[in-house]
Amino acid sequence: MTPRTVTVLAAALVVLGAVALLAQYDPQPPAPGGGLLLPDLGEDLDRISQVSVVGAGSESVATLVRGDDGSWTVAEKDGYAADVEKVRQTLISLAEARIVEPKTANPDFYDRLGVEDVEDAAAGGVAVMLAGSDTPVNVIVGNTEGTSQVYIRGADQAQSFLVDRNPDVGNETTDWLTTEILAIPGTRMARVAVTHPDGEVVTVSKADSEQSNFDVEEIPPGREVQYASVANVMGNVLSNLNLQDVEPRTATDEPVTVTEFVTFDGLVITAESVEREDEPWVAFRAEYRPPAEESEADGADVTAEALDLDQRLSPWRFRIASYQFDQMTRRLDDLLRDLPEETADD
Repeated sequence: MTPRTVTVLAAALVVLGAVALLAQYDPQPPAPGGGLLLPDLGEDLDRISQVSVVGAGSESVATLVRGDDGSWTVAEKDGYAADVEKVRQTLISLAEARIVEPKTANPDFYDRLGVEDVEDAAAGGVAVMLAGSDTPVNVIVGNTEGTSQVYIRGADQAQSFLVDRNPDVGNETTDWLTTEILAIPGTRMARVAVTHPDGEVVTVSKADSEQSNFDVEEIPPGREVQYASVANVMGNVLSNLNLQDVEPRTATDEPVTVTEFVTFDGLVITAESVEREDEPWVAFRAEYRPPAEESEADGADVTAEALDLDQRLSPWRFRIASYQFDQMTRRLDDLLRDLPEETADD
């Protein structure tokens, strides 16, 4: 074999080796997308004045209106307070959403992603429209993918996308309400008195805030409490009271159960409870009644608290969970049992 032949064979081996390496290297094309879905929205968030959420059949889910003070209200609930954090999370998620990949631009396949037009009575997604900025936003938020991705499409665009943020758009009006009604700890509660429409009165109380359990007052002869802490749910019910729905407070001819909650520092919450079509509804008022011992400074604080609560709560009637309604409207039979019969030896 001549030196020239050896050189040619060596060069050929180098070429074949390079080809083999290239064959093993399978570069992936750069992932499409990566850019912001709504690139102008981030700079306009502070200018958004209204968020409209529309569901299937073009039915309005929620119209969220921003006040001059930055608060949000729900128009469909007569201007009741919206969950500001939920509105904020939705807006930020839309502003930060980046395209993971383009999806279908064929309307025949929109329903698979939940991004069909919401005029369709069977539409799977919801339309979100933002007003107030120079560039209005109108997108259809469809099905979720995994825990943090969602399909989305501009309402006036054919192309749909998978994006890396889920704005978690509620599809019920109540999803947008701020849910907390009251958060008054049971350790603060001194007395709870329930007056039923038939005249029965149930009162439980504590002598001081260090007392572990509420006492049931005026127990009839021959009866006793079922167990020591049986009345505690009555004193604790306002510690985590949330709404399930809300409506303006109007006069009612229906008999109501009146429950008065009195704290050691003089805050008085009066609840008027009524069941309507098997739904529990409660209306509240708040006031300050000076307790026997309280400093002037503490009294001023509680007076201000009572005024704030009354202004916030008194215009409304709230639907609450049935179990909390039951705790708020207990009867003596719910707390007491008959004394055990005396034995013959006694």
